[in-house]
Amino acid sequence: MLKLKNSYSFLYMPEDHARTRELRVPRWALLLSGGALSLVAALAIAYVFGLTQGASWMPGGSQLVRDNQILRTEVQLLEGQVNYLRADLQEVFEMQRLVAQAVDLEPMDPETFEAGVGGRAPLKFHNQEIPDLAAGRPGEQAELQQELDKLLRQAKIQRQGFQAILDTLTMRSVARNQIPSIRPCDTGWLSSRYGIRKDPFTGRQAFHRGIDFSVPVGSPVRVAGDGVVVAVQQQRGLGKVIKVEHGGDVLTVYAHLNKALVKKGQKVVRGDLIAESGNSGRSTAPHLHYEIRIGGRAVNPIAYILDSYSSRN
Repeated sequence: MLKLKNSYSFLYMPEDHARTRELRVPRWALLLSGGALSLVAALAIAYVFGLTQGASWMPGGSQLVRDNQILRTEVQLLEGQVNYLRADLQEVFEMQRLVAQAVDLEPMDPETFEAGVGGRAPLKFHNQEIPDLAAGRPGEQAELQQELDKLLRQAKIQRQGFQAILDTLTMRSVARNQIPSIRPCDTGWLSSRYGIRKDPFTGRQAFHRGIDFSVPVGSPVRVAGDGVVVAVQQQRGLGKVIKVEHGGDVLTVYAHLNKALVKKGQKVVRGDLIAESGNSGRSTAPHLHYEIRIGGRAVNPIAYILDSYSSRN
């Protein structure tokens, strides 16, 4: 068995032939120095290992590990949300195509939607710019950023598509309301039709340009469609007259009135009260004379009356 000595001697012999020196080191000092060197080496190795592996016991290592885990979890959650968003957008796209077909509009091309046509622009959410995940981050995050760009462009395309549908429906609604489609009076009966008839004053055959409703003086007269009053005047034969322009070169005429309740240039909505019936002009009895003219030519108003009650809107 090797027996350790209490001390060890070290000889120092310089090369210049100087006097040789002897250094005596106690055993405890030699052991202490060796242990200290071993400890320093072990700490150095552990430090390098901790830096490369992000050990939790390293200064800052615990926070680094937590940050990486949080980031990884957030990316996974974001991927799930993107998948849900993709499915929702596809459902909305199918609904948009059905709505477009229902209103006789050309549906969006699926290839156009799938490509998400549109230039690359800074992404914004609630007016705040979204950080670019792809900048300096290769791999999954870059692909996720590209997918978000595409989905946001698709959402923009869908919004524009629905806006086009709403604009079309609004224009059609306006056009529909402008059509003179109701009776101009709530009461009374049809006393004279459109076309050839016997003139009540001459007894000869004459063309009647409108229809007559037999109603008492002062009965309400309502406009048959949305439009603008273009004339409130006294006209030979027709007496007191109101004329309303409805757009598309469509004009309605209300004659033999007792009192006008609107003025020239006034906008009116279908069903609005515009006058009181009377017996003015060339008339044998109280009644309302009603005409529809398209491009200056009188047409049969009966073909346009869809509702028997003028007060309905």
